[in-house]
Formats: sequence, structure tokens, C-alpha cells
Amino acid sequence: MARTKLQKILIIGSGPNVIGVDTELEAATLQTIEELHQVGKDVTFVTNNANSIIGDYLDIAHFLVSDLDANALIAILRKYEFDAIIPTLGGAPVFQVLHQLDEAGIFDQLNVRLLGVSLRTIANTQNPESLNRVLKNIHEPYIPTNILNDTDKVLKFVHRIGYPVIVKPIAAISSSNRMRCENEHQLRQMLASAFRISTTHQVAVEKSIVGFKEIEMTLIRDNENTRMLVCAAEDFNPVGVHAGDSVVFTPTQTLTDQEFQAIRTSALRIVQEFKIRGICHIQFALNTSTGNYFVTRVNPYFDRTTAFAARSTGYPVALVCTQISFGRNLRNIKIPGLKQHDSLALIEPTLDHVAVRFPTFSFASFANANQELNTRMKSTGAVIAFGRSTEETLLKSIRSVDSATTSEQAALDESRLNEGQLINVLVHPTAGEVFYLLEAIRRGYQVEELAELTKIDAFYFYKLIHIVQIEKDLRKNPFDIAILQNAKYYGYGDSQIARLWKCSNKKVREFRHANQIEPTFKGIEPTAGEFPYNNRSYYTTFETENEAQISERPKVFILGTANNQVGTNAAADYVTVHTIQTCQKLGYETILINNNPGAISILPRLADKLYLEPLTVENCLNIINSEQPDFVIAQGKWQIVTDLSKAGVNITQLPLSRTSRAENVDSHYLVVGEKSGDNERNLGCFQTASDASLRFPSQADPEISNKIKRISQSELRKQTDGIYQIMFKQEGSHLIVTGTIPLAIQDIPFMTVALNYDLVEDVVKMMLGQTENSKKVEPPVGEGQLKLDHIFPYEQLQIEKPQNPPFSLAIGAKITKI
Repeated sequence: MARTKLQKILIIGSGPNVIGVDTELEAATLQTIEELHQVGKDVTFVTNNANSIIGDYLDIAHFLVSDLDANALIAILRKYEFDAIIPTLGGAPVFQVLHQLDEAGIFDQLNVRLLGVSLRTIANTQNPESLNRVLKNIHEPYIPTNILNDTDKVLKFVHRIGYPVIVKPIAAISSSNRMRCENEHQLRQMLASAFRISTTHQVAVEKSIVGFKEIEMTLIRDNENTRMLVCAAEDFNPVGVHAGDSVVFTPTQTLTDQEFQAIRTSALRIVQEFKIRGICHIQFALNTSTGNYFVTRVNPYFDRTTAFAARSTGYPVALVCTQISFGRNLRNIKIPGLKQHDSLALIEPTLDHVAVRFPTFSFASFANANQELNTRMKSTGAVIAFGRSTEETLLKSIRSVDSATTSEQAALDESRLNEGQLINVLVHPTAGEVFYLLEAIRRGYQVEELAELTKIDAFYFYKLIHIVQIEKDLRKNPFDIAILQNAKYYGYGDSQIARLWKCSNKKVREFRHANQIEPTFKGIEPTAGEFPYNNRSYYTTFETENEAQISERPKVFILGTANNQVGTNAAADYVTVHTIQTCQKLGYETILINNNPGAISILPRLADKLYLEPLTVENCLNIINSEQPDFVIAQGKWQIVTDLSKAGVNITQLPLSRTSRAENVDSHYLVVGEKSGDNERNLGCFQTASDASLRFPSQADPEISNKIKRISQSELRKQTDGIYQIMFKQEGSHLIVTGTIPLAIQDIPFMTVALNYDLVEDVVKMMLGQTENSKKVEPPVGEGQLKLDHIFPYEQLQIEKPQNPPFSLAIGAKITKI
């Protein structure tokens, strides 16, 4: 019999960042923990993600570093005697582990409950055969799937239904995606891999529905069976391209009311049937020729789509779902920021804007990777953009990619493709697809043939044609006021216009100012202005009414780090969060610009004010001119910092390395040391192992430790104020300094946990001229070492991992106790 009072709650984390898992699950976890603490719950979080920020919000006893496999979790459950587990914040891998725990009888033995989703629901949604059986019972259309355990049986089944088919391993031991096979050769290759990673040596095989329109619904259900749709989103690409690699719009752009209502009704019925309490993300495939749809996936947990739903609507999804988990219902949950109306949580969000999630890729760093898009996700991040039209959101997304991640994008030079090459990338979608589609339109391709080649809805080609027409107008009519006004309204940036006018960005900006063509700021909230709302999140557009309120408080404007990229990735967002918190402690109003939909830093209750905009010179100057901040803070020196400095902005650069720990440097020890005025001190010594891992404490013998300390302080005296990493190589009893660099962003989260010391806070205070007595470094007491290992995306991109991959290509990091 389950405990009636649920006090001790365990949250299982998602593990290190990989392709498909950015920081969106950590963001939802943070909000969940804050809500649980408000109602007096005792919350423990377990993870092996070295970049996790959750440790900042829990004491050491409640932040557990552990592997996330069944054996490790069983040991934790036995030791701590939890009353309940929240399983919806760790993604599909956690569901797979919980299924193993259930088979071992752990939940009955230890009397532990699951909140938000039952074990039966986990089993029914994660096994395609079980999912289809439930859907059949409630008369919801599904794609027939066969679960098979032998290659010959698969070949016989596929011979009967025909190619193409989709193959997915059952209960995979690692993150896996659905794989599309066009012929027997591909199928045999896929099966070899799929059987190998399936713990049950089974695969699900189904007839492909490639080319159907993909629709995504995010819903919430409470304890009274009240259900509501939070967000309906439409994928730009049809089924066949992984939803994580597709451009995604909300509200839906092309559905008829009849199609929308049919899918919405289906989604509401499904969350009721599965008795979900909290969040659920459901994917549909729509045959636009017949109006028929199929249910393709039911995810009763937080994921990238639920994060996009929360950011695009302003609806606090995690907050509401947490309150539902401990017994409250939608009719009595209040929404922070709402000034009227007691039951807003019951109102489905209404948008007066268009939002888009736009994928970004890292193929420039992985030249051997196949850039063709299919059912295996390949994007390493995304940006979010807001506007009053489809065109504006697309152009903002393109600006985000151009400005923030040029070096990480595939080398696109679409204008040089011959016709055969262009047709090939249209038929076989490739990273950077929008650029190729725009080029096709410039060459005169018609809507009908583009829709036929790509299976993308014709609606989007009319929008792209409009973008190209504005481009032509700008090119032919430089410095025409009416054409400039129209271009700005539909999302063209100053830099894009400058290229077309063949002049400097500054000249465009000055011409725009002289003719009073100025941006306005619009709030992002779930009622579309129906109720008074205390806005803290904004986007830019070129209309008349300005909704942003400017305070007289001292302000700091902080540059976020945009989309998740290899190298800095989640660690950079970790630094951003700590920067915000430190500036708030110092009494500043914090203003953040960022546009990563999964970022923790863009949570609505973190920064005092948030601008979800591309990190471009134009957008930063717009905000700086409006807010008049006392400081503009950036993490080290990168392109936007250089460009803003050239534009006359005085930027406080945190002395941090945006690349990584010194690579290819032969070393055995790494000292973290601080230089502040005339004071130098060692904060800690790490061991740099031959396998490229980082370990703490170093376990150096006392004689070597003393030498390291003495030499480190000597090295620090040569530096300006900041925190540095000093690398040492040991040869016998001698030590050689092999490198001294500013603290590497990539290592900061791990070092902060290992040292139990807020390194970012010290750096920010130094740069803002805040002098105070230095805090004492008191590393947490514990046996053994903490170990940091980098996680690389080679396997997910299906390319061979080099023997010593550079740290700058890591996508995540794992922390282990050894």
C-alpha cells in the first residue's frame, strides 16, 4: 500500500547533453524543484550530467552524483527511502530504467509511487505494439507495427508491406531514433545496428508514412480529468525528417479548422485514456490529400517540444504540472504575472504572434558527417524567434544562424550549385534547407514543382517568395523609405539590408534612425493581451505600440550564448545563469538577450527582463538604447563582442576562455588560481588524466602539491585580475608549466561542484569592481575522486570517433564518483 503522505521526492535527471537533449529538461527540473520547495517537500536530484545547474539549488545531501542505470538507482532507492519519484524530467531513457525497476519488483518492495505518470502508461507509450493496442481500443488511427526478433522475419514482413519502412530498436541501451530504409541493403544494415542496441533483441517495423504533414500537440491533464491544449505546432518538413531537425511553427500555419479540431479532440482523448497527470506531447502524421491522420508518438514527459510550447506561449508548463503532481487542479492554480482572473491555468493559451524553433547544425566541425536529413536527429541545437508573421520569424531565425553560428554551420554556398545539385538537395533535404529553397525561388522554380519535390506545404513557398520579392525590392531601390519600412516589418535585419545595398550596417542604421523607423517591444504571455499581465519577456517588431516598461534601477545587460553548440554548449548557459544571479545579488536589474528555446537562462523568473531575440549588433543596440544599462557583460571575447565594440559599446568581458581547456597540451595537473589586485591564491588542483578526463582532488603527493602551489602563485602574479587554469607537466620531481589560460567555460560547472565554490560569482564581481573579503574554498567532504569525461556526438552523427577528439567538439560532459 502506497504511503499517503508524499514528503521525500526523488527526481531522476536526464544525464549528459547529447543530440536530442539540450538543457530543456534541466530548465523544467529547476522550476519543478522551486515549486516543490514552496510546499515544503524534501527534494533530491540524481544525475551524472557534469553541466547540471541543479546542484546550485540543493544542498550536497540532496544532489546525488550517480550513474543512472537500474542497479545504481536501486541502491539509491534502498538507501534514502523515498516516498515518490518524478519520472517525467529525464526523458525516454529514465522511462526505460523505471521499466527495469518495475520488472525487478522494486516499487512494490520499497512502497514508492510515481507522480504524473503510471508504470502502465510508461509501458504502453514506450512500446509501439502496446501503444497501438491502446489506440485501437479507443478508435484512434495508428500505423500497424510488428515487433520482430529475427532478420529473416523482418525481411518477410517488409516483403509483404513494401518499402519504405521505418525500423526502431526496442528498449535501446543508448539513445536511438527511428531509421528509414528504402531497400533491402539499407534494411540489413539498420537491423544489424538496431538488434545490437536493443536490450530485448527486438525491433519495431512499420510502413513508412514519409511525406505526411507532422503536427505536434502539447497538453496538460489534471487530477479531475480537466484537459487543455497548451500548444499546437506544425513542422515545416513532412514526416521523414526528424522533428528535431525541422523548422517548427506555432500556431499551426496550414491546418484547416476541421483538421485542427479533429487532431485536438484526438489528443484530448489520448491523455484521458492514459490517465496522465501533467504534461503530454503527442505527434501526429496528417495525410493532407484525405484529411486522415495517424497518431505516431505519445510522450508523457518533458522534452524539447514542451520547452518550445512553454517559451512560445509564455504559459508556465512546469509550474502548473508540478502543482498538479501534488494534488492541485487547473481551476485553482494561479499563473505568476497575471493581474486579474483567478483561473487562468484553465485557459488555453492564445497567441498574437508567430513563434518558430529553427534547428542549427555543427557540420562544419564534423566534415565527414552525412548532412542529409532523415529520421535520425542531427542538429546540435536550435534558436527560437518571434514575430507578427511567418516571414518575420523565418528571417529572424536566418539572422540568428548567420550571426551566432556561422562557424558552426555547413559551408553553404547555394548560389554555386548547378541545377542537378540543387534538385538533389531539394529532393533529399539537407542541413540549411531553407537557404537552398530560397535559392530555388530566386532561380524561378514554381510553387507546384517545389511542393512536389520536397513534400513541403505550398503555403511556405508563398512566404519564401514574398521574402525573395522584398529582397529584390531592396536590391533595386537602395535607401527607399517605404521599401525599408516594409522590409523591417517583415523581419529583414540591418545587416541583411546592408549586404543588398552594398553599404555598411552603420549607414543603414543611421538612415533608419533619421526616418524614425524604430523597433517596438512586445510581451510574450499566454492571453494575447486579454488580461493585464506583468510581462518580463519580450520580442522586437516594427509596429507602433511599445509594451516594455523601463525602470530607473541600475541595470546590467547580459549577452546570452544563443543556440546549443559543440564545445561551450550547456556550460555556457550555466555561466549565464550564475552571471544573472551574481548581478542580482549586487543590486542590479538584470536584462538578458538570448534565443535558445531550451536554455535555463531564459526561464521567466530568472532574469528581471528577457529579450528573446537574435544576438546581433542591431538587436543589442536596440535594447541598449532603450534600457540604458550601466554595464554590458559578455562571456569572454567572441564575434558579437567584437562587433558591438566596433559599434561603440563598452563591454565588460568576463576573462573566460570560450574555447576549452588547453587542447593537445601535455599535462598531469591543472591548478585553478585566482588573481585579484595584489592577492593570488590557489582554489584547487585537478589531475589531467591520459584519457583526457579531469579529476578532483588531484591526489598529488605532498611534495609535488607544495611545488604546484608555489609555482602557481608565481604564474598568477604575471596575470591581470581573473581566474586562471595553470597546466603542469611532471617529469620526475620536476614540474613544467605547459600553459596558463583564463578559466575555460567548458570546465566551470564541474569545477564549481568539485570545489563547492562559485567561480563565476568571483569573476563577475571582479569585473564589476566589487571588492570584498575573499570567501574560503571548502570542497565538499567525501571519499574518492570526482571525474569529468567529455561526451562527443560522433556516434549519433554516425562517423568514426578519432583517437583523441578535441574537447572543443564535445557536446556534453559526464561526472562520475570513482
